[in-house]
Amino acid sequence: MKKVTILLLALAMLCTCFALAACGDDGETSSAESSADSSAASSATEESSAASSAASSEASSAASSAAASSAAASSEASSETSSATSSGTAAADAQVFWLTHYDLDHEVEGAGIILTETDNTGDWCTHVAFKPVEGETDVWEIAEISLGIMKGGAVKLDVPEGGFVYSINIGNDWPTLYKGDPATYAAQKDEPDYTTQVCTNLGQNIIPTWKVGMKLKIEGLDLTGKTIPTTTPDKKWYDDSSDPYVCTATYTIVG
Repeated sequence: MKKVTILLLALAMLCTCFALAACGDDGETSSAESSADSSAASSATEESSAASSAASSEASSAASSAAASSAAASSEASSETSSATSSGTAAADAQVFWLTHYDLDHEVEGAGIILTETDNTGDWCTHVAFKPVEGETDVWEIAEISLGIMKGGAVKLDVPEGGFVYSINIGNDWPTLYKGDPATYAAQKDEPDYTTQVCTNLGQNIIPTWKVGMKLKIEGLDLTGKTIPTTTPDKKWYDDSSDPYVCTATYTIVG
């Protein structure tokens, strides 16, 4: 009986040891698995963070590059526009200064006359007095204007010291002016057509927009030698044919 009891106790202790060993193995396995899972999750998080950071960096770099390209393109376009505008303006400012005679003692139809001594032209001309601008070459300031083209009534102007009076008359197209009046037409039909596009545009459309105080740079004047600025001296100033009279004097408004 006593031996049986001891054997049972021994078996019970042995079972207890096996049970404890089994629990220990399960705990270690669970801990290892948990640790592995945690490590894997941590690694996945780090990889995700790294990928996100890389993507963000690439996006930022691409955005910066695009912004730089846009700024460069904008700057280039602005420069080209400015250059084109500047070039266009300069070309638009150059106008013919219709000059066909110097110092006549009377007006001439279709002519542009510079008077350096006395203004002897009439009331159907437009008169513009120019005075020199100190310290400037070929720059003249408008001192006075008297409009007579299309309406008459202009007055003669005094010649400013060191300057001149410019007188322009757009003239008449005599062969067609009186076609409805046989008697007058018979007397005038052999007279020239004094009108030209350049003279008419300057005298009728442009000069009325000029103001006292405006400054013009006029090139092609010869107030001393009084050489007429033309490349067609053999032609009449009112020749407006397909091969017309050419005046080479020009002006640019500079102030």
